[in-house]
Amino acid sequence: MTSTPTHSGLPAVAARYWLALCVLLAALLLSRAAQAQTYDAVVAWDGTGTFKTVQAAIDAAPTGRTATYTIYVKNGRYKEKITVPSNKPFLQLIGQSVANTVLTYDDYSGKPMPGGGTYGTSTSASVTINAPDFSALNITFENTTGDAPQALAINVNADRAVFKNCRFLGGQDTVLANGNGLRQYFRDCYIDGTVDFIFGSSRAVFERCVVYAKTRQDGLSGSYITAANTQPGQAYGYVFRNCTIPANRGTTSYVLGRPWQNSTGSTPLAENKVVWLKTTMATGIIKPEGWSTWDAGTNTALITYAEYQSRKFDGRPINVSQRVSWSKQYTAADTAQYTVANLFGTWNPCAVASSVCTSFTPDIAVTNLRGTKGTTTATFTWNLAWAVNQTKFEVFRATTRKGTYAKIGTDIVVPNDTTYNFQTADALPAAGAAYFYYIRASKTGLATQITDTVEISRVPTVTTTGSLGPFAQYAGGPSAARTYQLSAVNLTSNLTVTPPAGFEVSPNNGTTWFTATTPLVLVPVDNVIANMAISVRLNGTATGSYSGNIVHSSPGAGSVSVPVSGTKVTTNAPVSQRLQMWSLRVSAQDSAAVRSPWVAASTPTLRNLYASNGTTVTGITAYSSRYGQAFGATANGDGSWGTAVGGPGGNLNRRFYEQFTIRAQGVAVRIDSLLLWSAFYNTNSNTKLAVVYSKTGFTTNDSTDVSGGIGPAGALNSTANGGFATPIVLNNQNTGTNQNFRLALAGASDVRLESGQTLTVRLYWSCGSGSAGRYGLLRDVQMKGEPLIVTGTHAAAALAAGLAVYPNPAQQQLTLTHPKAGADASVTVYSFDGRKVATFSPKPGVEQTPLKLDGLAKGTYLLRYSSGKESLTTKFIRN
Repeated sequence: MTSTPTHSGLPAVAARYWLALCVLLAALLLSRAAQAQTYDAVVAWDGTGTFKTVQAAIDAAPTGRTATYTIYVKNGRYKEKITVPSNKPFLQLIGQSVANTVLTYDDYSGKPMPGGGTYGTSTSASVTINAPDFSALNITFENTTGDAPQALAINVNADRAVFKNCRFLGGQDTVLANGNGLRQYFRDCYIDGTVDFIFGSSRAVFERCVVYAKTRQDGLSGSYITAANTQPGQAYGYVFRNCTIPANRGTTSYVLGRPWQNSTGSTPLAENKVVWLKTTMATGIIKPEGWSTWDAGTNTALITYAEYQSRKFDGRPINVSQRVSWSKQYTAADTAQYTVANLFGTWNPCAVASSVCTSFTPDIAVTNLRGTKGTTTATFTWNLAWAVNQTKFEVFRATTRKGTYAKIGTDIVVPNDTTYNFQTADALPAAGAAYFYYIRASKTGLATQITDTVEISRVPTVTTTGSLGPFAQYAGGPSAARTYQLSAVNLTSNLTVTPPAGFEVSPNNGTTWFTATTPLVLVPVDNVIANMAISVRLNGTATGSYSGNIVHSSPGAGSVSVPVSGTKVTTNAPVSQRLQMWSLRVSAQDSAAVRSPWVAASTPTLRNLYASNGTTVTGITAYSSRYGQAFGATANGDGSWGTAVGGPGGNLNRRFYEQFTIRAQGVAVRIDSLLLWSAFYNTNSNTKLAVVYSKTGFTTNDSTDVSGGIGPAGALNSTANGGFATPIVLNNQNTGTNQNFRLALAGASDVRLESGQTLTVRLYWSCGSGSAGRYGLLRDVQMKGEPLIVTGTHAAAALAAGLAVYPNPAQQQLTLTHPKAGADASVTVYSFDGRKVATFSPKPGVEQTPLKLDGLAKGTYLLRYSSGKESLTTKFIRN
């Protein structure tokens, strides 16, 4: 075992790069030769170039070029969001080495944007290319989000784009090769991912590329490589020529493609085209059927999915006898059409740079290095981007990130040029400690690669997620409970959760409560506290204000605190009743049977959203009992949301909303919460909902986000609680019937409307799917609170309306006082869900009618008195 020193004053990654260049003279000479060339700009993170960031070099580049403008990027990890604007053509990025020049970021679909809203699929890209005649050589493009959700390494929305000896690393939707027939050329590249990781509508050729379909970490056994949405009338889509699909770790198999936007509700249907010519495939990596439809609405007659001479690594042909019947097995004559002239016209990608179409010697590029902790050992897995025979892997370990690294274990040598996947193991560090690892990969004559550091930690760590708004405790018991999430790893002892005085915590949804004097003690299992919900309530003994921190502590772990505050009062808790309801099952009108007499009737309005046309998707009408209201962002009612048709796409936009109003009449009204059911039809791509309210109709700067609440899975996390910048993530309606949300307007407080005032509530939706028929769904919208009228029997308020009931609440019987009854007088009782539950007939000429309540369950009811043209309403409570 040998020791390898680090160099003081240098970051650990930079030290390893320096080490690599010193190890082999050939690597040093190659680097010097590259830098000796003349470039228009040089990027170096350490300040040795003309710019420190790639974006700064792009920003400084001239516009409107007609010849190549070269930007040389020295080795390093450049974590920055990079865009090449459309007015800067002919930019060329040249990396010092593909393994060590990495452009990386971590945005993903649904992630909150700094200025509000959330990222969509296309805007999640680490690098976006909007200018024509772009080229990149020896660069790695990366998105570190992981397997899901959609998170692009690159969005190529440009014509005549060339990539040579580049890596594209990601999970779902790694490479968007887009632009409705724009021409793009990938040669000698490596592309990996997990779901639809090469997708879009461009004319793209992938020549001699390695397409590495990764083993999914979610354990699912199947997935998709391509999702081309070739547009109608476009002669060519994706062409893969002489590419390689290596084996992964054996638990996920793939189909070669599925047809994006050739599916239910898409208009027009895409005419998807993907062809694989002379592909080398590992045994078992591709499913026997080869291809997949998108859903039952796919029209396979519009699809061109084909293969020619697919073969195994040993040269034998792949068994294609079970391929789907609508795919094609090409003959040599069929492939003759796929010439550069047919595909790209007069544009020749080989002329972009002298090295694009010359012979290629693969670089050593360790990819997807991952450390997984077991019971007693850590397992390290990785793959090569290109299988380089006789590459040697050496593993180095240290006890601190910038400490002294020593080589451990036995060197691993690549046995051939067909093996891509490797692994090794090491004992776990002692409890409370951590190990740091990197791999040195080398072969005589090639540049050595030093990987990034992987940490295997047994340092105790406690994590909490979510915040708690103020609590309100009224007479008669503790406050309502709220929750946050708690987890911990590598614990060496128990985890103690101590609330401040007056507060209580529970690990089991309120079955058992713990206090400051008897704190909650959690016992780890295998050193782990699995993610769990901790309930919190205020249960103070004296009136007044309470505040402090819930403290989470365990030996060796940093203490973590969750702040709490609240107030205890001696008054009774406000009664929250249903004031107004829009079922949206038949029309947009509110329910007269449910509406409180103290609020005005109202109908919601759609702004830049449009009800379903009822024909794009059979059974999805504008209003229905099952789905409620169905709507999209296009005036033709086809349920589209994409930006290409003028919709918001996957980002919330304040121009697209539905507006509800509730107006107090006769008395002041307190409003505390909004209840609703919402989901999306047949998609969960960036499907989000935000709720904002205003007392001035949004004419002044008084709009306020809802403060969170409860969703189908329990308390909403503070990062997805219904605010505009923290929207709720909505489910595909197929995932379950419970899509109910109860949202507090102002936490433990409420919104007070004086008589004549109106509260305006706007609901905003977004959807990242580009297909039609992806309807937003909404039903059972309810406003809850109470009219602020005389307490007790409510008699004074009822008499003001011409009615009074007493006693109220009542048990077996109540008396209704009303105007003198005519011959046609009637009394109807409704439950709060709008059902008629009882009717009575007052005697003509009387002003009081006794009502027996024996047949009614306990609850709140609406009572309507009608006589001639007169109709009066009040409510009562049956105890």
